[in-house]
Amino acid sequence: MSFFSGRFLHRWVRSWAVLPALWAATLAVPAWADDAFARADCPELAKTIYDAHSAAPRGSCRRDPNSPWQPVCKAIDNDKPKKWTDNLRILDTTLRVSFWEDLRQAGEGTPYCKALLRDQQAYEKKLLACGDHGPCVLQVMGDRLRQIASIEKQYTGRPFGPQDLRAFLGADGKLRVSGGESLEQRALRGLAIHPLPRTFLPGGLNIIWGFEPHNAQTQTLVFSAMDGRVIALALVDDIYNRGAEQRRLPQEGRIRLFLRDPKALPTLLAPLQGWAAADALGMNVDCSGAQAEACRLWTRYPLPVTAYRLPCRGALERCSLALPPVTGAIPSPELFRQ
Repeated sequence: MSFFSGRFLHRWVRSWAVLPALWAATLAVPAWADDAFARADCPELAKTIYDAHSAAPRGSCRRDPNSPWQPVCKAIDNDKPKKWTDNLRILDTTLRVSFWEDLRQAGEGTPYCKALLRDQQAYEKKLLACGDHGPCVLQVMGDRLRQIASIEKQYTGRPFGPQDLRAFLGADGKLRVSGGESLEQRALRGLAIHPLPRTFLPGGLNIIWGFEPHNAQTQTLVFSAMDGRVIALALVDDIYNRGAEQRRLPQEGRIRLFLRDPKALPTLLAPLQGWAAADALGMNVDCSGAQAEACRLWTRYPLPVTAYRLPCRGALERCSLALPPVTGAIPSPELFRQ
């Protein structure tokens, strides 16, 4: 059977960026006795018990020869699949990444978080019951991967595609934004990587972003609803981190935000601030460690944002909107990973 298509393949590709951490995973205490689990605090679980995506704690086998997971680890390590799509090592890694990323974005006490945790204990018991029987491990892991993908789709909505961007832009995609380039051309140029990173925020807001290959300073950011409808689009220039000690943006740094409903603007500025903070820090940050001060700095940093209302007729400057103050909780930069 094949588990690697669509959403699964997306996660498999992304998993290689964190592979060294996966093999260092450990399960220090039972998940089910942890206070964060009782509170359904998925982001906290992602940082502690489920650190490094321990859907099945292979790392504990390397640390503890008496671990009850030894038979499962043996099945994974000794797997010799007839097809690469049935490779237990790949499936194990993909499942860890998938579960960990969903934990990070599911929030505390949300239906999304509770759905992720609801069957995790039963899954681990089934996996332990497989022992070192590879086909059983393959089936149980595959079932869990499909289950997590279904939960993610239910609570984060339809995946974003270029057709959603074009539907949002319509005729305004022909607007000239800089250097003779149209709004649509510039937006797509900043979304030219695959897969596109995405973060779901409680409340139903998806944030999708990308960059131009070999040019991380040319980025595009999309805010979308669960049904895939684009709410706003941002063209981002010269915001991405230029070094660990960066404490201010270069003069050419700018964010041009396009939206059709000006009433949505106040609700977008706090998420934009959180994403831009992560971007200025280079993404994949840990705000509880050495980067804590930098996270505080960038979540308060005055961003060079100009907002525009669509449709726009004539010069772009005539369609600019006054920016309200940033209100509401600013998402942690930790949430944005690529």
